[in-house]
Amino acid sequence: MESSSSSRPNREKMVKKVIWPAIRGRSCPICLKDLEAREAAVLTDCRHAYCVGCIRKWSGLKRNCPLCNAHFDSWFCDISLSSRTFYKERLSALNNNIADNTRNDDVQVGFSRIGHRHRSIYSRRLRAVSSPSQNCREQNISGNIGAKERIVQRIGPWIRRELQAILGDPDPSVIVHVASSLFIASLENNNNVHSEQLNVEDEYIAPLRRFLDDRTSMFWHELRCFAESSLNMETYDAVVEYEQLG
Repeated sequence: MESSSSSRPNREKMVKKVIWPAIRGRSCPICLKDLEAREAAVLTDCRHAYCVGCIRKWSGLKRNCPLCNAHFDSWFCDISLSSRTFYKERLSALNNNIADNTRNDDVQVGFSRIGHRHRSIYSRRLRAVSSPSQNCREQNISGNIGAKERIVQRIGPWIRRELQAILGDPDPSVIVHVASSLFIASLENNNNVHSEQLNVEDEYIAPLRRFLDDRTSMFWHELRCFAESSLNMETYDAVVEYEQLG
């Protein structure tokens, strides 16, 4: 980690003109929490800002900005607005073999058995049929931290399973977090609409497109159907009905 510029005027200018505008009034695109200077990281190339914890996890998988896809190998962090100081952290080279070498064999075996049915749902372009009771289960959770946590705990395992099926990745943890945060944001803003109404939902599903591509809308619809039901995963899988997309 490198210290900020030795020139105080240059350092203050950097904080005022670059770092602070990148953080001010912004939320982390990954976890959607409001950014605070001390906990933020501003990518040095594209100047997009994230929670340092979120972008650090992301950087262990990819070195492209989640927002603009620009390559990065460093960020500004440990930012103090009062003293106009910051640090530039340079990242060591990404070892693409680390994740493969450290995965538990049991996880790999489990993953190989998971998802044939769910992969076929997406490959065959099937779509869960919403029940009338599901359509009435809109939730207003603004300010209710406990309710948000319960929803995340419930949908997290489902999201992980679906992403494993779509992506073929046994550990899509970062994207699970992104999808969970986006779904909570959609509930908070009361934009509970069906996935075919993409003009309304697009601000929520757009961040997922870089990962899921043409299956993004299908995934979001499936997520809504499960989340709006009152069933656990096992029961839901047993009773859900599907129709063929046109």
